[in-house]
Amino acid sequence: MAWFDWPFILSSVFAQLSIGAFLILGSVIFSGKLCFGQTDRLHKTMPVLWMLLFASLALREINLVLSQTHSVYSFSIEAMIVTIFFVLALLYWFAEKALIGSDATRKVMLSVVLMSGLVYFGHGLMQRSEQWLVAAHFIATTLCGGTLFAHTALVRAEHKVEEVNRYLPLLGAVIAVICLLTGIPQLADLASRAETYNEISPFVAHVLSLGLLLAAVGVWLMPIITKSKPVLHVMTFALALIFISSYCAGVGY
Repeated sequence: MAWFDWPFILSSVFAQLSIGAFLILGSVIFSGKLCFGQTDRLHKTMPVLWMLLFASLALREINLVLSQTHSVYSFSIEAMIVTIFFVLALLYWFAEKALIGSDATRKVMLSVVLMSGLVYFGHGLMQRSEQWLVAAHFIATTLCGGTLFAHTALVRAEHKVEEVNRYLPLLGAVIAVICLLTGIPQLADLASRAETYNEISPFVAHVLSLGLLLAAVGVWLMPIITKSKPVLHVMTFALALIFISSYCAGVGY
């Protein structure tokens, strides 16, 4: 994609971050480590996810309608999976907010949402499997970026689970390092392409993406390094870095 394809890029980034974040948040909720008050505060942060998912679908569809052209970047199956996930997640969220049904019923609903999120991740990985660099960026945005987004939401909800502050950044760091180590060798192909065809934008975009991913993880790990509690503004800054990283990755496709 090019820089001017920003609606499609933002659409993908919004969906990947939101679904990745919910996979982590849903897993934390499912673990039962959050008390009722913490879970309630966490649910109050979730409208941000719903707004991003809505924006993702709206950007994709509005741009296609206005352009009135078929785009190779329009993954109809992926959009359908995102829509299904969005609907299921909203149903679960409303059930939790209104305390509809038993705890077991709501856990089943949560499990279904998590399964649909895993289907999205699996499908997205298959769609991008031909180019590992593209797949690595997808993993980085969905899993690493999603984990960071989820951790930010948990910090905003004032959670009290210390394991979350320790393990989520480490999980994100491991994912980022794997993506970085596997993505760097692929840059040689982009460098060769830039030299041969004078197409430097993809190379620059991917270098920026990997660099910002590393910077975001570094900021994210600072509370562990300094042995302090994570604070919202630092987490938000790291999230902004990984968002820009994901956008640059989309430009480089």
